Amino acid sequence: MTLEPLPRQFIDADRIFNLRDLGGWDAADGRKVRTGRVFRSDNLGMVTDADVDLLVNRLGIRHVIDLRRGEELEEYGRFPETGGVEFHHFELLHVKWENIGKDYPEGADVVPFLRQRYSAMLESGYRSVKDSLDVIASGEPVLFHCMAGKDRTGLIAAALLSALGVGEEDIAAEYALTEFGIDRWRAWRDANLGRPGFESGLRTPPEAMLETLAEMKARYGSMVDYIAAIEFDQSDSLRAQLLE
Repeated sequence: MTLEPLPRQFIDADRIFNLRDLGGWDAADGRKVRTGRVFRSDNLGMVTDADVDLLVNRLGIRHVIDLRRGEELEEYGRFPETGGVEFHHFELLHVKWENIGKDYPEGADVVPFLRQRYSAMLESGYRSVKDSLDVIASGEPVLFHCMAGKDRTGLIAAALLSALGVGEEDIAAEYALTEFGIDRWRAWRDANLGRPGFESGLRTPPEAMLETLAEMKARYGSMVDYIAAIEFDQSDSLRAQLLE
């Protein structure tokens, strides 16, 4: 399926709705992030044979990083065991949002809500951030994902792009692209499963990521300083592998 127009970063697939390339952004020292090396997506539990062929044979992905909770893997499925692809389950630990006792806000209130959740997730889930960056620094093509490819996936992308020297405005713009993927998923869901009576929590305003980056700056000095604090020590290798 395809909804037009799609930004250049997106890759069309049968049952992956938020699949996109993290390459192409302006980065450190006037360089750019390489394309065809790091990808992000939503849940891979519904992939078709054509999707697997796309990921493995056309995109050349050799590592899949699943950031979800164990029960999410069990309920919604995971990327199938596939020759030549190493599967990593790096749960990004966090307090379940549904246990917080607050309804998911709408409108302007969503920005401080997401900033609070995201900064907390980066602290409680730091091991997943480090482990994910370690795999990406290996230099082999990687895809990382969660459920919608929005929150946990967005934080790994923000950490990676920060390490590569991508500017904050571009990191926030990359995060905001998720709404295109979510709209594609909603179109498929409504046509195949039916439209729910109510839904929330599907927006990715760029201000939420900008405020998260500002919060990490206040806590650590910058996202790059946060990455150093969680003992990721391969930033030079990461830049050598992923910048051109």
